[in-house]
Amino acid sequence: MKRLALFFVFVSFLFCYLEWGKDQSSFVYEVLYQILFKQGDPQNSFSHPLVLLPFVGELILLFLVFQKEPNKRWTYIGMLLPGILVLFLLFIGVISQNIKIAASTVPFLLSAGWVIWVFRYEKKVML
Repeated sequence: MKRLALFFVFVSFLFCYLEWGKDQSSFVYEVLYQILFKQGDPQNSFSHPLVLLPFVGELILLFLVFQKEPNKRWTYIGMLLPGILVLFLLFIGVISQNIKIAASTVPFLLSAGWVIWVFRYEKKVML
């Protein structure tokens, strides 16, 4: 159950919606793809904290998905790093009254809440 919830957090972050400028928008997975495979110098692309921290958090979450028993502390760290960007996007969406941006953060926030609930309240079965 924990690994499934972590997988949903991982995937839901990739579908957060970004808009900037006039008629420019993309999802996080599109931006991540461009950073990893399209641009010439990935070192300069990763240097900004709003890019580096969520990417590190996603790597932590991906690692935890494949663990037999995910560590609680690393889980919270892995959710916090992309969560900073998600909360920033939610704030931008609410302030600018852009429902697409604000609504795109809801799956991440719900799945992160699910992970917290699973880690706190799931009963451990003793055999």
